[in-house]
Amino acid sequence: MAFYLRSKNLDLGEDDELNIVLNTKDAERLGVREGEIALIGIGEVELHANVMETDSKVAEGEIGLFEEIWKDYRVDSGASIFIDIPHPSKSLEAISKKLLGHNLKEEDLKLIMNDIGSRKLRETEIAFFVSTFFNPGFNDDEIYWMTKGMAQSGDILNFKDINGNGHLVADKHSIGGVAGKAITPTLVPILVAGGLIVPNTSTRAITSPAGTSDILEVVMPIALSKEKVMEVVKKTGGCMIWGGSLDISPADDVIINVERSLRIQEFQKILVSIAAKKISMGITHILIDLPYGKGSKIERPDDVQMLDREFKKLFKKFNIYCETIKRPINGPDGRSIGPNMEIREALRILERDKEYCPEIEGVVIEMATKLFEGTKTVRRGEGKKFARQILDSGKALDKFWEIAFAQGATKRIKSTDIKIAHLQYDLLSDRDGTVKTLNNQELIRIAKALGNPKIKEAGIQMHKVPGDKVLRGEPLITLYATTESRMGGAKELLDIDRLYTFKQ
Repeated sequence: MAFYLRSKNLDLGEDDELNIVLNTKDAERLGVREGEIALIGIGEVELHANVMETDSKVAEGEIGLFEEIWKDYRVDSGASIFIDIPHPSKSLEAISKKLLGHNLKEEDLKLIMNDIGSRKLRETEIAFFVSTFFNPGFNDDEIYWMTKGMAQSGDILNFKDINGNGHLVADKHSIGGVAGKAITPTLVPILVAGGLIVPNTSTRAITSPAGTSDILEVVMPIALSKEKVMEVVKKTGGCMIWGGSLDISPADDVIINVERSLRIQEFQKILVSIAAKKISMGITHILIDLPYGKGSKIERPDDVQMLDREFKKLFKKFNIYCETIKRPINGPDGRSIGPNMEIREALRILERDKEYCPEIEGVVIEMATKLFEGTKTVRRGEGKKFARQILDSGKALDKFWEIAFAQGATKRIKSTDIKIAHLQYDLLSDRDGTVKTLNNQELIRIAKALGNPKIKEAGIQMHKVPGDKVLRGEPLITLYATTESRMGGAKELLDIDRLYTFKQ
C-alpha cells in the first residue's frame, strides 16, 4: 500500500547505509518491519532504504530521514515523500540458483550487481551472495560478467587526453592484508611528478587497522565529487581519494560493508572488486601489489601465483595492461601502525627526513620503477634512477601537496607536526637475537584495541622489525593510546612469543 509521508530530517549523522525511521503504525500500515527495505520517492529520485521503527522519534504521518538522505538529496523538513514496498527482485532467484551450485548467466550477474548497488537487497541477502564466493565459487565467464556488471553499476570516469597523456592512465593497487599503508601516499606523487596521470582511489579499513583513505584524510580531504575529481586530475595530474565517495562500482562498496561486518574476504571477490574499481576509473595500466607470507591474506606461494595469473587474465579481457609485484613479507609494511603515524611515515620519506623508513622507500622505488618502465615513460633499466631523482629533488613532496591543496587541504603540514597519542607503553625484549618475523595479525588485534582506525592519534611504533638485531631490555614496540582503558586493553594482548620469532 503506497502513500505519502512528511519528511523529518534527523540529526543522527551519516552512515554507510540509507536509513529511514517510520512510526510503528505507519510501518504496520505499509506492511514492513524493522530491518526490511522500503522504496521512497523524492521528486524524480527513487531510493531503497532500510526501515527502522519507533513509537516516539517520528510521529504518525512522518518519515525520519538520516543525514545521508536529506543532505545528499537536499530534502527540506516537511517535504512530501512517497513510500511503498518494492517489488521482489529477480536477483534473489539468481542468488538462490548459485547457492544450489548452478552457474549464472551474464544477465543474472548484471541484475545482482545493479540491485546491490541500488540497495534493493538487504544485508542478509547480500551476505548469502558473498557466501557463494566460498562455495561453490565462480567460473571465468562469471568472474568477467560480474566484474563488468559491478563496474557498470555506477559511473565510469574518463581521464584520457589530460595533459597530453593520450590514452595512458596508470594506477597501483594492493590486495591488502598487511599492516601499514604508507606506500600509496608516497608512490602516487612520484608517479605523477614523473608525468603519469594517476587517479588513485583507495578504501577505508576492512580487515586492517587503517586503510589508505584513513591515513590520507589526516592531512587532506578525500571524499570528493566526480566533478571535483576531474578538476583535481586535470589541474595536477593525479588524485588520492576515497573510492566510496564516488558512484563508482557502488555494488562493491555495499559488499565491502557486509564483508567488514563478517570480517571475511575471498580471493575471487578481491579480484572482481579491484578490477571493477579500476575499470570505473578508466585505468589503462595497473600495478597489482601481491604481498604474501604468514599472517597476510595470502600465505602460500601457490596462491600468489594463482592471483598473479588471474589478475593478468581478467584485466586483459578489458584491454588493461597489468603488472604485478609479488612480495614475500615477514611483518608489516614499515615501522608504524595507526593513521597519524602512517601518514607521518609517508611524509618523512617525501621530506627526505633522516628518520625515514628505508623498508617503505625500497618498496616504493621498486613499484615506481615497474610503472615508469611498463608505461614506457623511460627505457628499461632507467626507471629506478628516474624515480629516485624525483624523490631526492623534492618534486614528489611538492606534487603531494599540490594534489592535497587541489583536493581542499588548507595547510602544508610537516611530519613533525603530526600529533601522536600522549599515553605510551614500551614492550621490552626478554632475550637477545635477530628478529625473524613480526606477526601482522597480532599487530592488527593490538592496533584495533588501541582504537584504530577511528582514533587516529593512537597506534604502534615498531622499533625492531625483521632483520634487526635486538638485545635483552631493548624496546621492541611502543604503544600509543588516548585513554588508560584503551591502553589497558591493548597491553592485555601483548605476548612477545605471539608477536615475534627470533633467530638466535
